[in-house]
Amino acid sequence: MLIQSDYHIHASFYRVKGTEADSRPTAAEQLEAARNAGTVYVGIVEHCNDSPKHPFYCLEELAEEYYAPAFPRENVFLGVEADLKDDGSDFCGREGRKKLGLHYVIGSVHNSPKSGNTVEEYIALEHKRITNALKYNTNINFIGHPFGEGHRWERSGDIEKWHWGLIPENYIEDILRSARESGKALEINRPRFDDPVYLDFLKRIRDDKIFFEVGSDAHRANEAHAAAADRTKKLEELGFQEEYHWRAVK
Repeated sequence: MLIQSDYHIHASFYRVKGTEADSRPTAAEQLEAARNAGTVYVGIVEHCNDSPKHPFYCLEELAEEYYAPAFPRENVFLGVEADLKDDGSDFCGREGRKKLGLHYVIGSVHNSPKSGNTVEEYIALEHKRITNALKYNTNINFIGHPFGEGHRWERSGDIEKWHWGLIPENYIEDILRSARESGKALEINRPRFDDPVYLDFLKRIRDDKIFFEVGSDAHRANEAHAAAADRTKKLEELGFQEEYHWRAVK
């Protein structure tokens, strides 16, 4: 049995909002939604990058809610999803982690056709950033949604269908080897379980005894929390073991 956990839940109430944006959930609202979905270990995050929607003071406001005396913190953790740079470093850094009192940092790549990159350029960029982060960045704990942005090129019509067969085999091998050697985890997030190359990637994580994390990437209290349960069940069926199920520590 795998213990249901989800360390990729956004309390997006704190980001800078547009004039027509909804109120979005606080950490407390996301915690309640995660508990209702059966999640035992809960991690609350927000983005840390160079977007004007995500200034650092928003993360400070999130940390204030988490560390407020009345906030229930048992089996609840505070993290951040930090964008990775080309050299593998992240936008939060050790100073930001210490200032916020974070328990973990997710290193992620966010990209889309709006950036002007082709899908091939995006794949190369993600490979470079993830591999460098796994090799050299001791501030991060796991990689968020590896190659999880590829679907954006499908949605834009730039490619007919996004699938992991577009990723060079040596890129996948680099990431698996670097994760195994570093002891960092890879997130199971935005999965395409009907994709044979992706399924093989998961089986390699299992067989190579690489740490893994299951994430919903929920940005609203009514959104995607059940995904953690569905993904956990699928991984159980694939034979994943709790021994390598990444867990945050305080």
